[in-house]
Amino acid sequence: MGYADLDRAQALLAQHRLDGLLVLSPENFEYFAGVSGFPVTMWRRAGPASALIAANGKAAFVVPETILDGVQQANPDAYILTYPLWIEQVDVSDVSGEGIEARVARATNTRLHERPETYDQPLLNQLLQDAAHHLNLTGQRIGIELEFAPAADVARLRELFPGTEFANSSPLIRELRLIKTPAEIDLLRRAVRLTEHGIMAALDGVDESTLAMDIRARFSEACSAEARRLRELGFQGARTTVHLGPLLWAKTDPRRTARRGDIIQFDSGVQLHGYKTDMGRTFTFGPANDTQRRIQDALLAGFQAGLEQLQPGRRFSDVFLAVQRAVRAAGFPSYARGHVGHSIGSDIDGEEWPWISAREERVLEPGMVLAFEVPYYVNGVGGFQNEDEILITENGHESFNFLPLNLVQIGG
Repeated sequence: MGYADLDRAQALLAQHRLDGLLVLSPENFEYFAGVSGFPVTMWRRAGPASALIAANGKAAFVVPETILDGVQQANPDAYILTYPLWIEQVDVSDVSGEGIEARVARATNTRLHERPETYDQPLLNQLLQDAAHHLNLTGQRIGIELEFAPAADVARLRELFPGTEFANSSPLIRELRLIKTPAEIDLLRRAVRLTEHGIMAALDGVDESTLAMDIRARFSEACSAEARRLRELGFQGARTTVHLGPLLWAKTDPRRTARRGDIIQFDSGVQLHGYKTDMGRTFTFGPANDTQRRIQDALLAGFQAGLEQLQPGRRFSDVFLAVQRAVRAAGFPSYARGHVGHSIGSDIDGEEWPWISAREERVLEPGMVLAFEVPYYVNGVGGFQNEDEILITENGHESFNFLPLNLVQIGG
């Protein structure tokens, strides 16, 4: 079923004393369904693309007719209900006739020739009720994502399901998605490869006429081109921030072009089948100076200290404290990040709980994928970012990254 680990989902439902889940957010719908809910997910409302998961593992989906085939292929045993959209689709593949007008007329002769402005909310309400009834969830205790669902939609759901207890399932789904399945790990590993390709392509041809926006555009273009070359059909986009020069973002004139000695910092990611990456690297345009090297050396001392803690059984806070101690010991005793990384993959903007912070006592487990970072932003010198995506394994960790972490010089 999609990318979800159904056994863990059932165990967590039992732990939280829930009879089922009503999954509403676009990100988590795609996780359970295996396909995007677009176009109805673009409004980020609760209901137009929904997955219902019962404690016994059975599933139902309420989806627009435009994605029915994809949901059926990914979930052949699920109960699927569909509704029409404003989008007209006609299938004439099995209709014979002399002209296209006659074939369309035959293919649509049982239709009412009108469509909703977007979708029919009363019909959608009825289908949600039917799906819950099919799974025997009516009147039971159901988890919904209260950290996502708009208040107006929650009120509507309570009216649709009188006698049903709704509990907040957002923490449960975060917990479920924290441990990645092999399919998710493969997606994230491939996405990191695309990201690294984009970074190196974006640096090609940097000269003293280059703007930060040029580098950002080259990154996106290169990721898109590489995704086409690799036939990564789930590629959904690429984004990067680029810090160019000695001043921090708010103080930098966007019209300023690259100059010899500039720091070029990337904080980058791509989205593949709904999974986001987050990684960063730092370069110099021309040779690095002593100040830049001293900062980067201290940060990499922290990075190495954190890597040594990234193994099963260690706490998130152990990683944070190791990083902080090492950077401070390397010459920067005021270094004071709030976190040095986070889980990755499922959140719409890339950063997600749990955080690698001083307060997080959670223990690292195999199957977690984390964005581990040791950045520093020094106005007058520039921005530094060192960030890998790390898989926690049975015996330690694996980085998905190949680009070096040291200050790499570009340009002569």
